[in-house]
Amino acid sequence: MKKKIMSTLSLILSLCFLFCGTINAEETSLKQVDGSYLTNQEKAEASTEKDDIARGDHLMDGSCTISKAGIGKIYVYGQTTAHHTVDKVEVIVYVEKYNAKTDKWDMVDVFTKESKDSNYVSFGKRINVERGTYYRVRSDHFVTKGKEFEETYCFTDGIMID
Repeated sequence: MKKKIMSTLSLILSLCFLFCGTINAEETSLKQVDGSYLTNQEKAEASTEKDDIARGDHLMDGSCTISKAGIGKIYVYGQTTAHHTVDKVEVIVYVEKYNAKTDKWDMVDVFTKESKDSNYVSFGKRINVERGTYYRVRSDHFVTKGKEFEETYCFTDGIMID
């Protein structure tokens, strides 16, 4: 009985090591360009909260998202949150396309939205893009309270658009 249990546990552990090794090998084979991995995901998200870049006296966090929204379409989103009501909260969302020739990200479009006397602002838009390449979103987040100004940023991984 003990041999059968040990044999079963051994098999389970072997499969677990094999599966975990496959995931790590796949993750390390992804190409990285300016901090973003080129992936085949349906969606990519980033947040300043995760890296603890923000956390000012007024600025709480910011985030951005890119997702597939149909053939040759993406949905981009960005948001900024303050700890409390401030004079101005702003988000700038940059849409960037991977350029294989230069191995860099080229800006395709930019969108800005601000809100006064608030603690939150967000922006989202569905846009048409060229198929067969990678896109990512980068966002800047700003808060103004009196003469004080706080800012942070984040960016997603790149996703292949079909």
